[in-house]
Amino acid sequence: MTLPNLKYFYNNQAKTLDIILHGASQGMDSPFMQKLITSSRNKGNSVLAFNFPFLDRGEEKSSGPELKEELAALKEAMNFCQADKLAHIRFVAKSLGAIVASFFLQNQPEKEQRKYSIVVLGYVTGSLNLKSFQGKITIIQGEKDKFGNIKAVKIDMESSVSKDITYYEIKGADHSYRVPETKEPLYEDKVVGILSSLG
Repeated sequence: MTLPNLKYFYNNQAKTLDIILHGASQGMDSPFMQKLITSSRNKGNSVLAFNFPFLDRGEEKSSGPELKEELAALKEAMNFCQADKLAHIRFVAKSLGAIVASFFLQNQPEKEQRKYSIVVLGYVTGSLNLKSFQGKITIIQGEKDKFGNIKAVKIDMESSVSKDITYYEIKGADHSYRVPETKEPLYEDKVVGILSSLG
């Protein structure tokens, strides 16, 4: 696996590395991903963002249900920035990116899980698997998300072992925090505001 196209902002004072993972349709250079990167940098965190290989090839679909290529790209990018040396790693992950992160996290040994947390931006019910992850989970869901509102997400998360789960619902927003009828990204800044407020 070759190193994916990435952006890495290193802060030698940072205790946290934020790994920004994009969704299926927009890469790290999209306006929303750029807002998330800026928010994380403003908090003083180190920030890693990269494109999944299928997007750089101009393809529309991920590598398949096991997401092997996406997971390999994540591990390569994390190795590149020596992520294992940081005390805390937080995934800020949109949709497909959150599924990839959940697959990564479920394969971490129990004692390692404590150094990770995840912010899920657009939870895909039935596809994300965070039930065995013990760390901090934050879920920000559009009220009109095609994969379900916050009530559906809570049902999907019912048997989770984590004792630290926070839910936010964005009124009126679709899966990408847009107005469903016009696709105007009206609610992105609300999401960024929540992200900025998180400890």
